[in-house]
Amino acid sequence: MPIVTHLHGGRNTEESDGYTEAWYLPNALNLPASYAAVGSFYEGFKGKFEDRFGDPWGRGDAVFQYANEERASTFWFHDHALGVTRLNVYAGLAGFYLLRGGPADLPAGVLPGPAPRPSDPPGRKYHEIPLVIQDRSFHLDGSLFYPAGRAAFDKFRGPYIPGSDISPIWNPEFFGNMMVTNGRTWPFLQVEPRRYRFRFLNGCNSRYLILKIVTHPLARRPAHAALPFWQIGSEGGFLPTPVQRDQLLIAPAERADVIVDFASVPVGAELYLINEGPDRAFRGGKSGTDFASADPATTGQVMKLAVGALTTPDTTVPPSQLSLPSFEPLGEASRVRRLSLSEQTSASLPHGGPRQMLLGTLDRNGAAVPLRWDAPVTENPTVGATEIWEIHNLTTDAHPIHIHEVQFQILNRQQAGHAVRPAEPWERGFKDTAVAYPGVVTRLKATFDRAGRYVWHCHMLEHEDNEMMRPYTVG
Repeated sequence: MPIVTHLHGGRNTEESDGYTEAWYLPNALNLPASYAAVGSFYEGFKGKFEDRFGDPWGRGDAVFQYANEERASTFWFHDHALGVTRLNVYAGLAGFYLLRGGPADLPAGVLPGPAPRPSDPPGRKYHEIPLVIQDRSFHLDGSLFYPAGRAAFDKFRGPYIPGSDISPIWNPEFFGNMMVTNGRTWPFLQVEPRRYRFRFLNGCNSRYLILKIVTHPLARRPAHAALPFWQIGSEGGFLPTPVQRDQLLIAPAERADVIVDFASVPVGAELYLINEGPDRAFRGGKSGTDFASADPATTGQVMKLAVGALTTPDTTVPPSQLSLPSFEPLGEASRVRRLSLSEQTSASLPHGGPRQMLLGTLDRNGAAVPLRWDAPVTENPTVGATEIWEIHNLTTDAHPIHIHEVQFQILNRQQAGHAVRPAEPWERGFKDTAVAYPGVVTRLKATFDRAGRYVWHCHMLEHEDNEMMRPYTVG
């Protein structure tokens, strides 16, 4: 399998970013002679890296340099190989990368801790816990199941290419029938009546999560929240101020750094982390009103929380009293770019369903200009430029849009004929992934301070793997 690692949220030079066409195959003895062993950008980035850092790349590997100069943040890394990202990430090529320290972090003891570390002795208690939530399906023998063809998505059984323009291997989205947290189906966590810091990551291929803590896992949706989340951070580090929330909407690739206080919960009680997002593509709206929640018996449950006795006093600062590190917004923008999200249906079959998802631009009349991956670059900021990107979503789905190399600010959103809505309170820090709702213009501001070739794309991996990704160049 080809792989290339992307540090999601990191700001690094182009050869260390995990460019999707810089993949490489393992140094294996059984590669057919006709196979390309590396992607079309591998050799060029290999030369640039070796000139810049002096560390050689060998056959079947690559060396990346992460400067770790960003704000203290919840990053993650995953495979980014062209056309197979959905498969490699689904198979397990993903993990947390937690960046600590620096002026944008808090002193030890202010927030709940400790967090897990490799050298910890068995049985150590943790009060900061990273949690990656994914949906998966399994064969009866426990091996992972992923649909082999389009029919699993919408029952379409052809004609496929060349009899039509529909690919037999692409599923427009994937939704598993089980929830997995840190690699375990429906696990439980023993907690004490004290504060905990949870770093949530939505690692699903296509599924949006709406997380809530409740007293009964099968409670009618939408359920009453038993405890609030205090969100203190997003993808780019701490928010300007803590935000109290009854539920967390987290798109694929988004992160939420939160504090949950169990001090009011009696010892012996059981709580449940549930998911009220839909078992289909998310289009915005509210659970129970605009869409049916996930199945309460399966994908509507995430994890059980069992409350035990307090073993040590909690000396951390209550979230309502936290003073978070200072936040400096980006400066004035020198340019506004108008970009489009489009869905293309079959041109040869009247009921062929979605054929591919495309990013693109808008022409001078405001019409979408959809572009495939291999079209010439259209986004080319100068080095150091601060720009506003207007994302016009012309599809019926909400798309999580990720821009490599930068941390941006969400400015506002606007639906045609409606007033401008500012970013949500929990979106007012730095972000690397933003939800672009259908029929809405989402405005992002970013500073592009590193020259190189990067990408921006939808982080629903089935969309990304079928044309909803574009290269962009800085400088």
